[in-house]
Formats: sequence, C-alpha cells, structure tokens
Amino acid sequence: MFDVKFIDRAREIEALRNWCSHQRYTPLYIYGPEGCGKTRLLKEFVKIFEDYFGEGSIALYIDAMERHSVDQAIFSSKSVELVRDVILAITERFVGYVGRVLANSISTLLEKAIINKRLEDNYIFVAVDDVVRVIGLNQIEWYVKWLFETMNKLSEIYRPRAINFIVTTSEGVSLELISRHRHVHPVLLWNLDKDSFESLFYELKPPSNTKFEDIWYLFGGNPGKLIELSKDLNWNVEEMLKLYRDRISKIVIEIISAGLSNELELVINDITILDKIHKDPELSKRLIKLAEILIDKNLLIYKKWTTITRGEIKSQLDIGIGEYYAWQVPMYRDIMKKILTELSNA
Repeated sequence: MFDVKFIDRAREIEALRNWCSHQRYTPLYIYGPEGCGKTRLLKEFVKIFEDYFGEGSIALYIDAMERHSVDQAIFSSKSVELVRDVILAITERFVGYVGRVLANSISTLLEKAIINKRLEDNYIFVAVDDVVRVIGLNQIEWYVKWLFETMNKLSEIYRPRAINFIVTTSEGVSLELISRHRHVHPVLLWNLDKDSFESLFYELKPPSNTKFEDIWYLFGGNPGKLIELSKDLNWNVEEMLKLYRDRISKIVIEIISAGLSNELELVINDITILDKIHKDPELSKRLIKLAEILIDKNLLIYKKWTTITRGEIKSQLDIGIGEYYAWQVPMYRDIMKKILTELSNA
C-alpha cells in the first residue's frame, strides 16, 4: 500500500496504543502541520491494531476527503472484512464526498458492515482523517459533539472493552473552535525530528547535488513536503519554490492590503514577536490579526498544546519554531521574506 518507508514514529504509535487500551471519555483530536504525517501514522496504526489488541479487534480508517472511491475512503485492520453492499448502500443515499458520508455513518459501519466481528467485549478504533476540509468550520463543533455522543452511546449499548475515535486536521482555526468544549481532547503531532527526517531523506535517494542541510532548513522536518519534492518534482527545489511562491504571493498581497506589512516583516524576522503580543495592546491587535490570517491560510500554527506523546515542541528559531507559534514549514517564511524584499525594492 505504501511505497515510502514508515520512518520512526515509534513513540507516537505507542501513545496511540496506550490511548486505545482503555475506554476514553472523549475522542482524540490530532492537530498538526499539513504534511506532518497524520494520515500515514493512523494508517500504520490501523494496520498493526490487531497485533496489539487481538485478531478479533476492529480498526477502521476513514478518509473524509475522498470524493468517489469507496475503496480509497475506508481502510481496515487486516482481519476485518467489510460488507461492500452495505457500504455502497450508505454512500448511494447521499450526494457528495464518499468519505464524508462514511464519516457520518460510523454507527452503521460498525453495526452492519463488518462480518464475523462482535462489538461486545472488544477493542474498537475509528479514525476520521481531514474532516474539517469537507464539513467546513461551521460544522466542526457539531461534528465533534456528535462523535462524542456516538462513541459513548455505542459504549453503553455494546459494552466493548474500549471504543475510541480519533479525528485529524491541519486547520488551525478549527482547533480554536473545538477547544471551547469538553467533547474532544486536542493533541499536537509535529514534523519529524532532524535524525528521522534525515533517514527519510536518504530513503528517498536524493541526487548527489541535493544537500540534506539545505532541505532540512527548507522543510523543517515535514515529511509530506519532502515526499512531494522527491516524487512529484524530481528533486527540483527551484520548481517547488516557484510553485509555492505562486500560492503565497496572493496571501502576501492580502496581508499588505490589510495594512499589516510591517507586522509581517517583524514575524518573518523573529517568530517570537508573537509570544510578546500581550505587552503592547496596540501592537497586539495588529499581530493577532496577522496571526489569524496566517493560521487560516495554513502557513502558521499555534503550537502550545501537549503533543500526542505528552511532551511539547521546543523552540527552534532557525526553522521558525517559537514558544507559542511556528511556521508550518520554514519554506513559507523564506518565500514571504523574498517577496517582501522584492516589493520594497521595486
């Protein structure tokens, strides 16, 4: 299924194993940079779920972003046999993303679409990936409450040993919305550390003229960006920078139009300026507005959350990680800096 080796997420896998070994009160909400490896982590965990919890256990992964293919939208642990007719009957009743329909049909999937598995006295795990992009910010609070209620209702009816749900997103605005409520437990998943990122770098067989240190400072450990560079762009860094510059240029213009160019320059040069916004009320308003734009565009991330392994992401200013905020990948910061420099010299 995967043509790129799964690199060094042993601590995260163990954290998921520990989470799923007991009945939890709330679903887990995994939040992290786009491309940090949330999807891959969950799929790998589903693959080995039965190794931890026995052959009778049940694990499902649902890709809420999948538009058309049922086979791509749902993935199960190795001995789970799904009734295709039931799944097709679920999806054919609704118009829209196949993955979204399945994400809204968890009870039916567990109760009717699995052959020769019982829910009673069993370990059950369901992961719903990237749901915010499909349902929208205006629905995410409702959805996590519905997940919370569905998980606890199934627990009361079937009395499994443990039934746990996980949702993932890279949408920072959604985290602010759901953190107001008790229906979900947010945790952070970050990019790979430098050693793990280096292992993946050489696993992908870069050309001899592509230096690891350059790629580390470009992506800051983001495996998705590294795989995109190697698989989609054949290690052409300049082409990748141009590709992202075209996207980011529009955002820079939006920020300048909002009168926040000076604030953007401050943040580009020192991400920790965002850690000090409460010291200057007038500056604070403008920096908060800038941060909101950058988070909404998935360029910046608020990182002062406990990680999935119950740790925290330490500051690394050279790759754009401050105490409270970080660039999702340092490439975004560098591209913005270049655009601002060119505009000021024009």
